[in-house]
Amino acid sequence: MGDRDGVALRDLSYIANGELLRSIVSIGGGRISLLRAIVIEMAAGSVALVAAGSLGFGAAIYRWTRGQTSRETAMLASWLPSVFDSLTLVIFALIGAVELLVRRQLSRTTETALAIVIIALGSAVGLVIALLVREDWMIAITLRATRLIKRVRPEADESLLIDIAEHASEAWKAMRHGGFWRPALSSLLFLTFDFLCLRYSLLAVGQHPYISTILAAYGVPLLLGRSSFLPGGIAVVEVAMAALLGGLGVPGNAAVVAVLTYRLISFWLPAAAGVPMAIALESQRKRLAA
Repeated sequence: MGDRDGVALRDLSYIANGELLRSIVSIGGGRISLLRAIVIEMAAGSVALVAAGSLGFGAAIYRWTRGQTSRETAMLASWLPSVFDSLTLVIFALIGAVELLVRRQLSRTTETALAIVIIALGSAVGLVIALLVREDWMIAITLRATRLIKRVRPEADESLLIDIAEHASEAWKAMRHGGFWRPALSSLLFLTFDFLCLRYSLLAVGQHPYISTILAAYGVPLLLGRSSFLPGGIAVVEVAMAALLGGLGVPGNAAVVAVLTYRLISFWLPAAAGVPMAIALESQRKRLAA
């Protein structure tokens, strides 16, 4: 029963993730169906496993949304969803970290690493928001970046970055007038359903820990996995999550089985399903280009 519920929650998490992408495309002035957004997210996740992690993920999003939207909207869709996801993940990790500190389950080294990761991600998100708020700063940085790119590649289109910066500023104005609620809620639902997937994986092995216990073992490993720059946080998430669950009272064998089941459902199966989707999207893109 728990595994079936976990799969259903996994599906809901990807629907929420697809809605996040769709809402960002909408803010940028484009339109994309929910089904296509879900397929793009899953396919891009598979690409990220073999192509530069988050950079490959963003490049794939741009590549497959470009056919239905402008290049500026596609570029916005390649990075802005990650800002919402990172901010939501930091919130989950902070809640979990507080629980772990209360129970004294974090070593001094882990506390230091976690603090560095949270500060780095928080600063990056804060910098993005500051640049969106101050359009003059963004344009100044964009012009400097354009000059540097022209030195390396004189044939590069210097108007692209400027157009993207102006488009990002317009998107920020839309979000200031309530447009941020839809992507923020989608990001929150994505991680909430993913978190519940871990809970039902624990229920499937006969474990019934408190929600606070599961939350304590959820956000911190995912945040550390993302900061490791390994695709999907492979090994980092599994080891840290199982260790924390074990330290919080879940029997060791049950913790390992539950975490591996959760990762199979939430990460490996979608990654495998995304491979044929990526092939189909790329074939469609080439046909349209031809």
